[in-house]
Amino acid sequence: MTTNSLIASVATLQRLEGVAGVMLFKGQNTVHKQMPFSEVRATELQDTVTQMMDGYRQVRRKIRQIYLQFDGGVLLILVQDETILLLLLTARADGDLAASAGSVLLNDHIPLLSQLSTDASASASKTHDGIEELIVTTPRRVQEMTEKAEPVVNNWGQVRKVIEGILGKVMGRAQGANLIDRTLAATGTGDPYRLNLVQVRKLATSIIDQIPNTSKRRQLQAELDSQLADMNH
Repeated sequence: MTTNSLIASVATLQRLEGVAGVMLFKGQNTVHKQMPFSEVRATELQDTVTQMMDGYRQVRRKIRQIYLQFDGGVLLILVQDETILLLLLTARADGDLAASAGSVLLNDHIPLLSQLSTDASASASKTHDGIEELIVTTPRRVQEMTEKAEPVVNNWGQVRKVIEGILGKVMGRAQGANLIDRTLAATGTGDPYRLNLVQVRKLATSIIDQIPNTSKRRQLQAELDSQLADMNH
């Protein structure tokens, strides 16, 4: 796993609906930055967040996630040791989906992140064979790497909302949420956001299958199939 693969993975986060900007940095070392405003403002934001996290560390508070809501959108801050991932979200974004996507990315790259320098001058690194590896961050190169990278997450956040809405016709909201969680546990699905689309559909169907009344179950399954089809168009 290389720094370029990490950059490509971070860039894929902007494929999520409502994600207006992303930034990944460790100390003064900015690994990737694509924000919808000037370089000066982006640097000021990075410095402000760094100071805020330093304050938490000084009082021995271990922070994993911060969700700051403003009039113009949401700033989602995800933390993995010294590494910070910022996501700038608009009103169209699914905050839970973005948080899960960012957390998955950080967890998948822990070994690489732990090796990154915190110095601002760390614009290049050495591979295991001693060859210098340039960190390419031009927009065109990022796009090329992004197209080759696998998506980080699926649309489980939207699918879950659909399932909860359907289950709400035959049971309470809390009961529906518990049924979904029990099914995830029973099927050993640790992170549903990492399933492919076929597996997501199979999981959704297995939840509806637990409705005991046959006629209601068929009706809910038909509605599920219809809504999933609409989501994929």
